[in-house]
Amino acid sequence: MTQKLEARNPYEIRIPTHLEIDEAAVTKVVSRFQADGIIPDIIVTESGELIEGIEAIEAAKRLDQQMVMVAVRPPLQVSESLLTSISAELLYVHPLNASIYGDKEDLSYLKSAIASTGWIKPLVATPDGQERYRIVSGNSCFKVGCELGRKEFSVELKIFNSEQEELKTLLAGNVGREKTIEQKVREGLLWEKIEREEAKARQGRAGAGQGTTRDVIAKLVGLGSGVNYEHAVAAVREMDESKDAPSGSVQHHRHQQFKQLLSRPRGVDAAYKLVKESAPPSAGTNHSRWTPKEFERVKITGGTHKGSIATVRVITGPFSSICHIDGTPENKREQVPFNQMEAMSQAAPPTSVKQELKQKQQAAGFGKGEQLFKESDRNEGHSPEQQLSASITNINAIGEVQVTEMAIALLSLTSKQLFEVMSKARPDFSTSQLEAIWKALEKSLAHKAA
Repeated sequence: MTQKLEARNPYEIRIPTHLEIDEAAVTKVVSRFQADGIIPDIIVTESGELIEGIEAIEAAKRLDQQMVMVAVRPPLQVSESLLTSISAELLYVHPLNASIYGDKEDLSYLKSAIASTGWIKPLVATPDGQERYRIVSGNSCFKVGCELGRKEFSVELKIFNSEQEELKTLLAGNVGREKTIEQKVREGLLWEKIEREEAKARQGRAGAGQGTTRDVIAKLVGLGSGVNYEHAVAAVREMDESKDAPSGSVQHHRHQQFKQLLSRPRGVDAAYKLVKESAPPSAGTNHSRWTPKEFERVKITGGTHKGSIATVRVITGPFSSICHIDGTPENKREQVPFNQMEAMSQAAPPTSVKQELKQKQQAAGFGKGEQLFKESDRNEGHSPEQQLSASITNINAIGEVQVTEMAIALLSLTSKQLFEVMSKARPDFSTSQLEAIWKALEKSLAHKAA
């Protein structure tokens, strides 16, 4: 086959969707170019679509090459209905088939039918330019036939004028099959891609409006109205965002919820409701989604611990946090979604010194009474040997407030620590003087407690 060489801009060469880049191969091309200035062969169609050399194209772009030499292959002359037998080794499933319909389909019914009749409808395939054939229609039949030991298949060879024409044939070959919501959405997204490419080919000529296109695609894939289609697309995209979430995480659980809802022939409303549960408010509102802060006290409103009070320990992402549930062992933690918790009501800010002291007194565990000491049974309190956690004392207070602040701070000390405080406060005092002060203070505290 005669091929002519032309200089083309690598950025203007269209890359078919089914071609994938091998990063290791691209690195080798770049190294070879830097060594001897050679870019491997690139083969394109007359319309500028890449046939072979995707790594060379990618390397040229990374090397900032504005022009590359390409071999232009003229259209193949093949009859519209050329039937032939092709070895199974030279055929392969279309790369987009698995991304739309999945690779874990239940084909038992098809396998049973083919096994009992021995007949397989001729496949539709197209040459890939590398002496193999890409199946466009009949991918499921090909997979089942291979499982049953078929070595050759009857194939209708077809040459497509564009990638869009090939993709339309791929979708048309699956019109009669029963599909889940997810499969219908992925078909719709491919139809959208086809429409965008055809719009470019129209070069500005008027086409269908966005609403009309959406409605047409919804009917093509069997999702009813354009609004229903948009809701289904939102659910599939939300599901895809959590597909790599670690097993056991909240996001993984959410992915499984979407997968279950979207694996049905119907049920878009239920899936879209799940999307809205975590969706941020629209730009026209002043509301923002509540997110707790670390060490904030929250109330659990759903799940296993509904009604419990918890402390947020670690924020694990935009949707959940690790919490300690009150009443459970200190070293036990639970992962709780934000939509299953709410903020605890906060006390109103104090409007006077007296109110502020009251709040501090309650926060320190001294109750609501007027006395300074903690409200507890007589002769009960903290063990002298118990180490209490440090707290912040307002050293800038004056008058009675200062006395109260200092008293609260002193009461948190053990006997030994209090003796050390007096020693540092008056280093000129003798041991006997410090002991006398301590005994007097101890006697006064005992009298107050009585």
